Amino acid sequence: MSETPVLVERDGGLATVTLNRPGRRNGVTVRMCVDLYRAVRNLAASDARVVILRGAGTDFSVGADLGGWDDQGEADAARQGYGELAEVYHAATLLHAMPQVTIAAIDGGCAGAAMGWAAACDFRFATAETRFNTAFLNLGLSGDMGLPWTLTRLLGGAQARELLLSPEKLTGADALRLGLVTRLFAREALHEEAREAALRLAAYDALALRTMKANLLSAERLDFHEYMELESARHLHLVAESGLAARGGRSGSA
Repeated sequence: MSETPVLVERDGGLATVTLNRPGRRNGVTVRMCVDLYRAVRNLAASDARVVILRGAGTDFSVGADLGGWDDQGEADAARQGYGELAEVYHAATLLHAMPQVTIAAIDGGCAGAAMGWAAACDFRFATAETRFNTAFLNLGLSGDMGLPWTLTRLLGGAQARELLLSPEKLTGADALRLGLVTRLFAREALHEEAREAALRLAAYDALALRTMKANLLSAERLDFHEYMELESARHLHLVAESGLAARGGRSGSA
């Protein structure tokens, strides 16, 4: 393959990761999975503050490109199975749990594994023309990239079951109504709006932003008492680091 299936660009605290197979509607191949995992793993260890995940061309990604596995290297990699490829599935884990705030800018088709990547992000921005589909059962597959985990937490168990066990296309407006999408934008404005939102986030204090993300992750797994103990310790650390206590503090309210 001559193309680079995943591109990474940095602009100060903002990193943009682009799924880059527009001629195949950014269909997912083994190589794309490997390259995406490596890209987000490297960004998780970087000083980036916000990461945008998007697709090249007119689609985010339509999911598995089975025709794209005609290359012998791709086919051999797919046959290696979970034991050899387990690591790359954690691209979704990283998009969810990395210290950076993650934004999926979703245009056109978004299905299967790519929907799993989008659902793992902190924000999902889409357009009225976006079409979502879990799609796995249509291919005789049970799913990957954590989609049952993320959908259950985003939408609740009943709605997650509806989307996964009755795989049909979901419009951008439907996704907004369900709470799957954070915001809808005009198609021509989507990527600029995502960039502006990312730059606003990146302008916040880096440690405060990372700690807020850490608090949200802790809230998913701890009971309230345990969470409050951890949140308080983090808060007092930031107060000490910022010098707010010495200055008498200031209100964050309007």
